[in-house]
Amino acid sequence: MSSKTLVLVAAAAAKNNGIGLNGDLPWRLRKELAYFTRVTKFISNTDATSSKIPTMNACILGRKSWESIPRKYRPLDGRYNIVVTRNRQLLDAEKPPFSITQPSIPAALAHIDELNASADHVRIDRVFVVGGASVYEEAMHMPDRHIQILLTKVHFDAADSCDTFFPKVDPDRFRLQPHTRLEEVVGFEVPQARQSEAGIEYEFQLFEKWPIQST
Repeated sequence: MSSKTLVLVAAAAAKNNGIGLNGDLPWRLRKELAYFTRVTKFISNTDATSSKIPTMNACILGRKSWESIPRKYRPLDGRYNIVVTRNRQLLDAEKPPFSITQPSIPAALAHIDELNASADHVRIDRVFVVGGASVYEEAMHMPDRHIQILLTKVHFDAADSCDTFFPKVDPDRFRLQPHTRLEEVVGFEVPQARQSEAGIEYEFQLFEKWPIQST
């Protein structure tokens, strides 16, 4: 299986880790969404631009997260979309480009390995997990994987109304990293202080866990 780092990207209420309400985001933060887009599109492999084969990052997401994206905005453009579902026919009606279903995260990672081994269709640079709650949970508990969590902590007054939640980040497993490390991971400058938009404050954070070493 690929040894690629899994990067989880989420925005969660600081109060209770809420990430969703009625199948949608609890807030509308255009600049924070732009951060998500830039993070998941940024190619770390500087040699990729010279290749005739397109290089993309992969975004792994669950069926509910896929269906919560307005149809005109899916697939996530400029990214290779992998929907974790056992419904193989989910995408048949839309036939979106650079999109595929896989039954699990390990199957998705195996598929990425196959793409990179053949290199005749698309190359995958980085691998992002972008929701929902159960997919985040599965990814966070992969013991043999280097995992990074790019978490936007949103100071949202109505957090109690959320009905979907990001899993608890165990401080014994995931360590909060300095801001310089966050910028190193994303590949560009990121505001360090709390940001304010639409009357809501938020801040960018990075948590990191390295694989459990066998003895």
